[in-house]
Amino acid sequence: MIAMFFKLLILTLASLAAAEDVNFTYNGFRSDNLSLDGSAQFTSNGLLMVTNDTEEQKGHAFYPNPVTFKNSYSNSNVFSFSTIFVFAVRSVSTTLGGHGMAFVIAPKRGFPGAYGGPFLGLFNRTNNGNPTNHVFAVELDTVRSASFNDIDNNHVGIDINGLNSTGFASAAYYAKKNGGLRN
Repeated sequence: MIAMFFKLLILTLASLAAAEDVNFTYNGFRSDNLSLDGSAQFTSNGLLMVTNDTEEQKGHAFYPNPVTFKNSYSNSNVFSFSTIFVFAVRSVSTTLGGHGMAFVIAPKRGFPGAYGGPFLGLFNRTNNGNPTNHVFAVELDTVRSASFNDIDNNHVGIDINGLNSTGFASAAYYAKKNGGLRN
């Protein structure tokens, strides 16, 4: 039973408009820099809380403006991007974690009919894996779901149109002191 999970879902909208250089840094969230739905809310100190203590909740935070990833002057060039964010997944249960979160790129805002829990607020039983979803996600998953062929309960997965990751690895970081990869 999952008591609570925090999911941060920042949706970047794709369009066919001319390429623009998009840069932004948020040192606190407000309604003028993100659009929210579901159980997502801003705390009084500028944090983004995407779910609450209620089970099977889902919340989304959307970047409000379209971002172009394809060069409209060339059919073969796609623009690269990078992102850095800090987040916490906190569960009121000491034995069960939340299902995690995903950074998502999709053609539009909203995921009608999406389930919380293992579906990360992105898909449901009928549309998971559907090629018409046109969704790219980097999932940061803290629960092993055998139905999605997860490798463990602490992994990063690359998801295309569904939650069966096309690439994945156990979550880890590089330690500055003594070097090396740490779980």
